[in-house]
Amino acid sequence: MYDAILMQAAPHVAAGRYPQALAILRRALDKAPSNYQLLDKTVDLLCKTKQFDQANFLVERAVALAPVDRKYMMLAGDIEMQRQRFGAAAKFFWKAYEIDPTDIEPLRAGCIALYQDGKFEEAMGTAKQLYNSRPGDLKAIALYSGFCDLAGDLNEMVRVLLQALERAPSDGAILSALLLPLTRLHGVDPKVVFQHHVRMGQLVTEMVPVDNRPHDNTPDPERPLRIGYCSQDFRNRSAGHFIEPIIANHDKAMFNVTLYHNMISEDELTIRLRKHAARYIDTHRIDDKKMVDYIRNDRIDILVDLSGHTGMGRIVPFALKPAPIQYTYMGYPNTTGLPTMDFRIVDAFTDPPGSDHLATETLVRMEGSFLCYTPPPHAGDPAPAPSVKNRYVTFGSFNTHTKISNHVLDLWAKLLQAVPTSRLFLKSMALAMPATRERVLAYLGARGVEPARVDLEGETKGKSEHMQMYARVDIGLDPWPYNGTTTTVEAMFMGVPVVTMAGNSHVSRVGVSLLSNVGLPDLVASDEEDYLRKCVALAADESRRVDLRSKLRGMVTTSVLCDHVGFTRRLEAHYRNAWREWCVRKRANPAL
Repeated sequence: MYDAILMQAAPHVAAGRYPQALAILRRALDKAPSNYQLLDKTVDLLCKTKQFDQANFLVERAVALAPVDRKYMMLAGDIEMQRQRFGAAAKFFWKAYEIDPTDIEPLRAGCIALYQDGKFEEAMGTAKQLYNSRPGDLKAIALYSGFCDLAGDLNEMVRVLLQALERAPSDGAILSALLLPLTRLHGVDPKVVFQHHVRMGQLVTEMVPVDNRPHDNTPDPERPLRIGYCSQDFRNRSAGHFIEPIIANHDKAMFNVTLYHNMISEDELTIRLRKHAARYIDTHRIDDKKMVDYIRNDRIDILVDLSGHTGMGRIVPFALKPAPIQYTYMGYPNTTGLPTMDFRIVDAFTDPPGSDHLATETLVRMEGSFLCYTPPPHAGDPAPAPSVKNRYVTFGSFNTHTKISNHVLDLWAKLLQAVPTSRLFLKSMALAMPATRERVLAYLGARGVEPARVDLEGETKGKSEHMQMYARVDIGLDPWPYNGTTTTVEAMFMGVPVVTMAGNSHVSRVGVSLLSNVGLPDLVASDEEDYLRKCVALAADESRRVDLRSKLRGMVTTSVLCDHVGFTRRLEAHYRNAWREWCVRKRANPAL
């Protein structure tokens, strides 16, 4: 009966008609106030419409009927998380754990709530204690390794995950968690990373049932196409800002766009993207089978993955190929390893000819850059070069701290010694943690860099404040082997030149693409010695840095990176050609 109620509400939810959906659900919930499925969906919609008090009332009513049920405590905690009352959320999660201490999911949620509440050390300590007390527990391993990532401790994160993988070599969750940090570790052969991705693709394929249903999409090569984009980041995140110009500039007459968003939080960017798309589907509460059914029922012609093996990405449905043609793009810097993924969008700088063996997909090399960038609207104007006033050069990097391995810090310490009056400014979320700051300062100090020459900052409140931090940086330092993307283009947009190093894989060549497309190929180093030389030379050339400070924003905005319409038309042309080829194959083989 209640499944029928949920199905009745589903079309209203899909169309964004939340009041109508809520009316249906609330009537049913009044008759069955402790039905968890109804309650869960109703609370989700109430939170989306900011009716938090109503959501709390419904949960409290259910708790009164079943006071020892952990599900309701978790639901109450989820409401507080969405209200950004993280301390209150943590208390509910602890209560849920007290009800059932055999399940560590409440502890995981509680640690995240503590972290969001600014209690980094307490959250990290709880995660580590759990890891030590439950050796081999995969959830405990995932929690602790995730906090190692947040704390910027790449070496410990990789150690924990490799050890876990030795114990459980066929565990997809562990392998998935290892893929990104492994690409950040110095000295790992890209072929080894590729092999891990192939294995991941095999594990994903093995865990889903075979779906041999033919696609019933009409094989008309010139008709308007239905494009589906799947992401966890249709919001104010880096990937969201790179996909927005594409969604906004699609030819609406020929490309009907559906967004499948696998994230509970929404913001102003979500609202803008919903306006640009024909449809928006919230997928974070539906399982993989239902998601596949949604995509098939929507008759999507081309499905595009924007998350890969990251966080809340939904890679499993792609293994079942719910659309005739499937792409992976931008949100994940490597192959998916899935035999069902047809294409991967890159460019000739990131993936030059001869690198095709590092992808299971067919590589689509976009003209110029594989990225399409939207500058943040509240960035403010570039500030004058700080060295003019300070009389010393400040090197800086705002990259995620796990990209900055000990090997990277070794070279940056040599750079600071080569430019004796210079300073280093690092900014990342992890550097809000005292233990992380102490570890960085101690490591650099052991290499002759005095703590007074190093400035460490945590995350800022908003994008505008973050962008204005570039007023303190003269030269941006790109880490390797995992380059920056958003950080590099934002630095240049704020007038800060960046020095990068060309590597032998996609993740180590994104900087090559960005700098080459903006017009600064001379700041691409060939190796570590060349990196040092270029940084030292740029530090000594104040006139060039001052000149770039005033010109770089224009160089970015007039480059191919900001050619929103042109990029989208080129992408659409590839979609169209791929579709025409599929139509030919479909006519020859109706079972496709």
